[in-house]
Amino acid sequence: MSLTHKEARRILEILDHTRHLDFLEVRVGDTTLTASKSGTIERSQAPAQGVKPAKPAQPATVAATREPEIAAGQIAVRATMMGTFYRKPSPDQPSFVEENTLVEAGTPLCLVEAMKLFNTLASPLKGRVVRIVAQDLQMVQRDQILMILEPEAR
Repeated sequence: MSLTHKEARRILEILDHTRHLDFLEVRVGDTTLTASKSGTIERSQAPAQGVKPAKPAQPATVAATREPEIAAGQIAVRATMMGTFYRKPSPDQPSFVEENTLVEAGTPLCLVEAMKLFNTLASPLKGRVVRIVAQDLQMVQRDQILMILEPEAR
């Protein structure tokens, strides 16, 4: 028995939304899922007999540590999970949006990928992309500002 893609995604969602849990390791059959909100994994237990220990995880690189300023009325689009930020749906396609692009509510803005699971972040409103803060192909942390939007004037 092994862990399915859907089960792994659900486990990561639980970790992402749980405040009292920062690290977990789940073993199902011969599959081990190890995850940490901080981006680093410290091994405190000896590996199971017959299993080679994994190389220690390298700390995740975070592009920006200081949040950009958001003017009154502007909206920050934040990462819903830790992962890799993508501006394009695939390498051979154009970016979802550029700065000054007008968007409708629900327009795809970018992708955040964690463990081969791609999550599309959509515009929460009709307006304009003021600034793209995150760098393409860089690690982002949960709740990190990715883009700044300005609602359409009513």
